[in-house]
Amino acid sequence: MLYGMAEGDGEQLSAVLYRDKLERAFNSIGYARFRNLAKMSRPKKGKLRDGGEKRVVKGVRRGGAALVEVVELSDGEDLRGLLGEDAPRQQKWRGQTRLLLLDERHSDKSIEELPQAIKVVFEEYDRQHARSAFELVKCKLTLFYDYWQLNEILEALLPKGMIIPSSFETVGHIAHLNLKDEHLHYKHLIAKAVLDKNKPKIQTVVNKVDSIQNDYRTMQLEVLAGNNSLVTTLVENGIRFHVDLAAVYWNSRLATERQRLLSCFTKSDVVCDVFAGVGPIAISAAKKVKYVYANDLNPCAVDYLEKNCVLNKLERKIQVFNMDGRRFIETVFACQKAQPITQVVMNLPQDAAEFLDSFKGLFHGLNLGKGCTLPRIHVYGFSKAQDPEFDFHERIRIALSEVAFDVQMHRVRLVAPGKWMLRASFVVPGRVVYCRRG
Repeated sequence: MLYGMAEGDGEQLSAVLYRDKLERAFNSIGYARFRNLAKMSRPKKGKLRDGGEKRVVKGVRRGGAALVEVVELSDGEDLRGLLGEDAPRQQKWRGQTRLLLLDERHSDKSIEELPQAIKVVFEEYDRQHARSAFELVKCKLTLFYDYWQLNEILEALLPKGMIIPSSFETVGHIAHLNLKDEHLHYKHLIAKAVLDKNKPKIQTVVNKVDSIQNDYRTMQLEVLAGNNSLVTTLVENGIRFHVDLAAVYWNSRLATERQRLLSCFTKSDVVCDVFAGVGPIAISAAKKVKYVYANDLNPCAVDYLEKNCVLNKLERKIQVFNMDGRRFIETVFACQKAQPITQVVMNLPQDAAEFLDSFKGLFHGLNLGKGCTLPRIHVYGFSKAQDPEFDFHERIRIALSEVAFDVQMHRVRLVAPGKWMLRASFVVPGRVVYCRRG
């Protein structure tokens, strides 16, 4: 049997699709203000001090997010609008097995005026029962703090028109906010709401006080709510990492880009990670490639890098260095015992392009031979230019003093209005690495 009309094409809907359409409509129209509270279990009886009874339905979430009280009708009250003028008056609550909460906008309407999604419910029961299986009762609905979502709480608490800062980066048990100046007066209120609405996963809420302005890429963070520990453990793509946000750099928003980069590697590759941090790329690559050389200038990051290698049982496939980027590149390529490097990762967007001059004349005098493998470089950078790819490409050409070579550009993400993070991938030209250093 076919029911109803499909949207736009005039075709009849099957029973399953028709029911699905009505359900979606009822979810948006029938009780739009009371999400997740459509069907409640049978209300429990509660004794009143005067010997009477009340019916109460407690919240549908853990901890009691809502309270529904059935209000008995007094003599003179009549809520027959939904069932029509001919329906018998209901003076006492008889205890139906379910409460179906309707938006109060429908309380004074006749059944002909109701949305189709609600009318079908009444019509279906009328066909199955000799008398109406419904009785209309008046309820008092109390929605507690636990019921409301984070953006709804903040919208109610913050000044009207203020942007709601409901998104944040998660690093283990830490929620990392980037509050705007207009939010700072309310920062503790915002942090408390974030903590409350994301327990037990989130135990600490922090805000970045200043931009990264040091060689170690550490962020100045202020703890706004929860415990003061910034040492946490997180899992990314099945790999565990220990991180101390007070002393090292971590960005969870780059997880997708890291996976995209790893897809470029093969099991025969030897990877050189110049700015490895605590090892999100180096350690993930070690599970796939032949060998990894990982370096970072920050001694604390190197300490966590070594711990994370052991934690993931990959210490035999990674050699760790604590050097300046240029010195590391020269050292690892000059070492005769080093395995031929096929992939180089330079993930320091603010400055990485400036380190590309380390490859000029890098193979000169090393007796590697013209036929040795030239490494493929993956370098990251920021650009505010109108054409960010062209701008970043020009900076790479200038750093290498070379024009004629192919560069693949990829936009990683928009880090700020008009500011892109990009990845450029290219095989370093032989004319660059074999030239005589000036």
